[in-house]
Amino acid sequence: MSLSLEKSVIVTLSIIACCSITFFLTIDKVMAQGADIDIKNSDDEKNKIEVISKINLENISRTGLIKVVGVINGEDFVKNIPLDKIKDTTKKLKVTFSMNKDNEINSAHKPDEFFVCAYHIKNPSNIKSESFSKQKEDTIVDNFDCNEGDIQSTTSPTEANLFKANSQVYNKTATYYKMYSKPDVVSFATLANDTTKTSKDISNLKTDIANTGNDENSNNKPVKVKIIVPMEDKKNAKKIKIMAMLKGQIKSAIVDVQKEFDRIGGYTIERTFAFDRNTDMGPIKIGDRFHTCVIGKELYPPEGSECEKRLIKSLDRPNPLAAR
Repeated sequence: MSLSLEKSVIVTLSIIACCSITFFLTIDKVMAQGADIDIKNSDDEKNKIEVISKINLENISRTGLIKVVGVINGEDFVKNIPLDKIKDTTKKLKVTFSMNKDNEINSAHKPDEFFVCAYHIKNPSNIKSESFSKQKEDTIVDNFDCNEGDIQSTTSPTEANLFKANSQVYNKTATYYKMYSKPDVVSFATLANDTTKTSKDISNLKTDIANTGNDENSNNKPVKVKIIVPMEDKKNAKKIKIMAMLKGQIKSAIVDVQKEFDRIGGYTIERTFAFDRNTDMGPIKIGDRFHTCVIGKELYPPEGSECEKRLIKSLDRPNPLAAR
């Protein structure tokens, strides 16, 4: 069975090889009744590059939705896939993204880099209405997976698997969060009742524990990432696009390279992006993974699009990442 989806699309279901039904659906009304589902964002394959994201559903509960986010050839995409009408017998989703081979920033080549991430949001309607502390109690880190890869061909699809059983993307974020997120402050003064001096000394420990630089309670403060782009080897470049993604939010900036060189008096370009602390997937946390891509025609060779990733290590200070 296959589904092809755009904002309003025609979907054909083949049932027991004896008949077919064609009807119109919008993307938020997807109904699945087979083993696999194929979702496409475009039927026009001419002058397109395709990335097929295969999402393993075997360990995904049929609640909420999967949000797929990524950047390919300087273009970003976001798709929400409802799960409540997808049957348990459906083992995987195939999401095909078709992007222009040529745009104002880049002409796609092998092996230009891209990334795709999928987030399982179990209670999308309740996230923004719940308090920050309640969200912390409900879950530590929501399930997600990411795949950063190279365009394998500009004439045939490139595959990017998500939620594979051996993926370590979620585990790295969850482990970092548990190790480095700010702990609850506990006073040990009650443990030292013998002398006043001992009590005062031990109670001061709570001040030291609190000074971690990662204040989980300042939930309205933006989280910043600082993208560093060395351009010493591409002094003749004219225009680049810097893109960053953090927990489903995508920010970008187009840079006139020669004007930037004149302004900074050097060849290392920097851009800082501020992301809303509270997202439609819950608050950004220590250990959340962010991606960046730098795209430009003059960056090729070796690659017209170069991508990197890193974990958020501070909620209060810019998180640096060199992209080339």
